[in-house]
Amino acid sequence: MRGPHWRALVSLITSTCVAAALAATAPAASAQDQPPPVNDRVKDAPLSEIRQSVLPPDGVKAAKAGGNTVYPEVREANPRADGYRHTDTPALVEKLKQVGLNTYVFDIWDSPVDWDDLRLEFAPAAARAGIKIWVYLVPPSECFDSPVPHQSGRCSRPYKLDFITWAKEIAKLSLQYPNVVAWAIDDFLNGQNPQLFTPEYMQRMVDTQDEINPKLGFYTTLYYWEAINSGFYERFGKYIDGIVYPYLGWNNNTQDPSAVASNVDNILKQTEPRGLGVLFLLYSGRFLDAALPPTEDYAAKTIENALPYVRANRLLGVLAYGLPLADKPTITGDNRAAHGIGRFNVSLASFVGTRAGDYAQAEQRVTVDPRARKKILTFYDFDGYYGNLDGAGYHIKQVLVDGAVAWESDIADGGGHTYQRRAVDLTEALRGKRSATIALRVLDRRGVGDYPLDIGFDDVSGEGLSLLNGGFESPDGWTVSSNNHELLPSIDLYATDRPARIRDAVATSLRGEQFVNRPFPPERPTSGFRSDNYAMYGNGRLSLTAPERTPTREGGCATASQVVKVDPSSARYEISFWDYDQYAKTGFAWNKLAKRLLVDGNQVYHHDVGDWWENTWMNGESAQGPIDIGDFVRGKSSVTLSFQLCVLNPTADLGIDAGVDNIDSVGFTVRNPGFESRDGWTFASNDPALQASIKIAR
Repeated sequence: MRGPHWRALVSLITSTCVAAALAATAPAASAQDQPPPVNDRVKDAPLSEIRQSVLPPDGVKAAKAGGNTVYPEVREANPRADGYRHTDTPALVEKLKQVGLNTYVFDIWDSPVDWDDLRLEFAPAAARAGIKIWVYLVPPSECFDSPVPHQSGRCSRPYKLDFITWAKEIAKLSLQYPNVVAWAIDDFLNGQNPQLFTPEYMQRMVDTQDEINPKLGFYTTLYYWEAINSGFYERFGKYIDGIVYPYLGWNNNTQDPSAVASNVDNILKQTEPRGLGVLFLLYSGRFLDAALPPTEDYAAKTIENALPYVRANRLLGVLAYGLPLADKPTITGDNRAAHGIGRFNVSLASFVGTRAGDYAQAEQRVTVDPRARKKILTFYDFDGYYGNLDGAGYHIKQVLVDGAVAWESDIADGGGHTYQRRAVDLTEALRGKRSATIALRVLDRRGVGDYPLDIGFDDVSGEGLSLLNGGFESPDGWTVSSNNHELLPSIDLYATDRPARIRDAVATSLRGEQFVNRPFPPERPTSGFRSDNYAMYGNGRLSLTAPERTPTREGGCATASQVVKVDPSSARYEISFWDYDQYAKTGFAWNKLAKRLLVDGNQVYHHDVGDWWENTWMNGESAQGPIDIGDFVRGKSSVTLSFQLCVLNPTADLGIDAGVDNIDSVGFTVRNPGFESRDGWTFASNDPALQASIKIAR
């Protein structure tokens, strides 16, 4: 289970941001500043004038970069004179046209230059291309602002949490460029955001924008359980023109397109009588709480299920969140097969509950050789969980023969994140049979509330029995099923060109055509398990490790260092990198080990191995992003960068393999930033239990 620390951290950050925003934007206590009587904005169902203004003739077909995604940003390769990599407007416009999109939801979050890029470059270019724009801002829970440069992260700049000024400036921009048709605020009800968004404050926001441009649309992002809650609309419905609804299946996943109709119907029961619009958001890039990233088939089927509502003018359109517009490869570590490109997977998303008896499985009717003295089923299994953290008795792996359990093992067994070979003797279970149904199943013996899963089965073979596609290199031969909506079974196929496939699927489906996937190219053979290559890109990464069942001592650190030359003429000094670890879901791992980055011995990055999302490549955690290290670099000819894994409190058993990859920089050049060789870095450790090295898969 995720420990309580993460909620406390978010609460603290959110409280600080909300307090600062309220102090900065609170009206003076005078009669003339009292909010006017509540006045409903123009919303005559089914479509108001405001809603009509955001609608292209064939509905909204939009893309959005989105936070914590990997592939969507289209930025210039080199920083400009100000030291920032700006939006590559010509390339972005061309990408949108190639996919056939008529709208772009422009995030003001990733970089301090986003607002200027929008108003000075993208808005006029998009107007010439016939592309409408929604401006997308983040609330207090996603604004990580600090006066200390290296501690400051992403936020909607320059006006940050002053949404009165944002309303005014976006409305003014919409008059200058009429293709700016709406704006929206993300994650509106998360955490303590509602402390800022009081009815009085909302009234001031909409009055400010309506005084300038009453046709400008204003939307908030609402997840399913918020979007079907009448209480939200009773409180906020009079201030908004609609919602952005992020589709997450039945429960927090980006695998199951079957809940579209049910979810949308329930939301429309709230929005349609109030004359509010709904923009359907498809995760075409990763959603961090989901166990697996979306595929092209998922994207195509989800759009197909949503389009009837768009054609009937019941949905405004489809927004592809995290659409991979940038030319980046698939994350290498997403291939979690033992060998090749496929495995049978059972996954469970974060914060999703199950019940005792829930299961998911893959089954196949196999042929039995009656002459064989022994019948042995051999396979490999992989658990996205570390067994030394307790948690036994919940998720159980099983082999069934004609519905009877022939083998089982708890996911908290000794396997962990490495495939384990299993040989199950089925001689008695198959005695006298010429055929039988073999099932690989994950069963919940006890229900869970937040115990996510990523279970893999691969390389299935038989002695004395014959089966098809034991390597799961295609969807053939197996029938996957479940008796619930939470445990999700799939034949998980990896594609090196997944971003391009998803882009094609979105373009094809939005045209109303059927998407047909192309064959998956095989991957080269590897000397070990394919899943052991957990690099972000390529075959190499920095590995910072502490072994299981091995004591560590306080103050111990494993270090990878490099001396870099500094460009004295650079306007800024910035480092960006991606890291991951395994331990977000347990308080047991908190305050034991930490990942650090030092610049000339000064700590500029510090995250506990229990921070947020496990086994997920993050750009400096959720809202950190690139780190401004100018205070430690400016005026020097060279500096030493040091990535570390350090012991905060000794432990006798906390195995960890923290990864670093894909380093980018401004103002200096890092040698071997992708760790594709062993050059450029030096390694040291003051604790024999800790090790820093470059792991390169072969």
